[in-house]
Amino acid sequence: MNLRLRVRILSIVLPMLMLSFPFGASAQDIAAGEKLFKANCAACHKPVGNLVGPQLSGVAAKYASDKEWMYSWVKNSKALIDAGDPKAVALYEQYNKQIMSLFPTLTNEESDNILAYADDAAAPKEPTGGPVVTTQDPLADPTIYYGLLALVGVLLLIALLLVIITATLITAVRAKEQQEPFRIADVVAQVQLILKNRWVVTSLAVLLTVGGLGKWIAEARTISLHQGYMPEQPIKFSHKLHAGTHNINCEYCHSGVTKSKSAWIPSVNVCMNCHKYIQQGPNYGTEEIGKILAAYEENKPVEWVRIHNLPDHAYFNHAQHVVVGGLECQTCHGPIQEMEVVYQYSDLGMGWCVSCHRETKVKHLGQETDMTVEDMGGLNCARCHY
Repeated sequence: MNLRLRVRILSIVLPMLMLSFPFGASAQDIAAGEKLFKANCAACHKPVGNLVGPQLSGVAAKYASDKEWMYSWVKNSKALIDAGDPKAVALYEQYNKQIMSLFPTLTNEESDNILAYADDAAAPKEPTGGPVVTTQDPLADPTIYYGLLALVGVLLLIALLLVIITATLITAVRAKEQQEPFRIADVVAQVQLILKNRWVVTSLAVLLTVGGLGKWIAEARTISLHQGYMPEQPIKFSHKLHAGTHNINCEYCHSGVTKSKSAWIPSVNVCMNCHKYIQQGPNYGTEEIGKILAAYEENKPVEWVRIHNLPDHAYFNHAQHVVVGGLECQTCHGPIQEMEVVYQYSDLGMGWCVSCHRETKVKHLGQETDMTVEDMGGLNCARCHY
């Protein structure tokens, strides 16, 4: 075989071998798969552990030799079941005869990306970073002002104690020298003389003014701040179970968080996406889920009690912070995935927001820059008050 013929054969065979080589999913595939998973699959599947349907990690390996069947199942599982396909019927029977949602527009590549994300999410990860740290305005803590008042009280007690000790010593000295005994009237006269001293009067006035203003400021700074507020809800909904144990993404229920000023409270229909099939919970049995079913049957909304409230004169946009700023829900709402009953984690006061704008680095194309939100005009009054 001559050299020219060998080169021609290699030029044909090598590209074919490269195309058939099982390359792993790239980081971009996994990122795209995560978005697709959250948008289409998170209501019924988890990367690890069964939900309404089976876990998705390991599915790619399970059907590696029969990918075409897997793609057909994803696009139209009902057609396979109606046709009597043995594998489709077995899955249908195994998961309580629940028809999987149809995804006819989902491409094969997108299905692969979703499964790549599921496998990546299931893989053990090295711990990164510590707990969520939220910035707090030190002057918003009323204990500072109460401490000031306590200090004034202690100083007054010390002064009174010194007066008593002095009077006792004077009485003892006079008794020893057989002089006229010490009288309370003398003390009163001395106190009157002291109180007439302009420096003493000025000092007392300053202390009382500072103490009074301190208490007034401490109380004023708590107006419209409800840190720790935890109202009773009409249905005992556990974020720890849904966002923690079942790992349901926040955006699935609060779908306005990436596109609106408000995060939106989920409607009963959103709840029914899962609870049409899951009608008994691990904590309260059928009691609480029954309230959702009753609301659905009566076509009435669940009257949830709002927890996080900002003053009317303050403007806040969820989409701006989540999409543009890239903030996680836990930055403001704390470890929501650990809360059995949700409460207001941060005080959401002006000082708290300003501190965050001063310290948070701006991201550009996913990369952190040296600029802070303050450098971008984030402390301009009109940004939040207009």
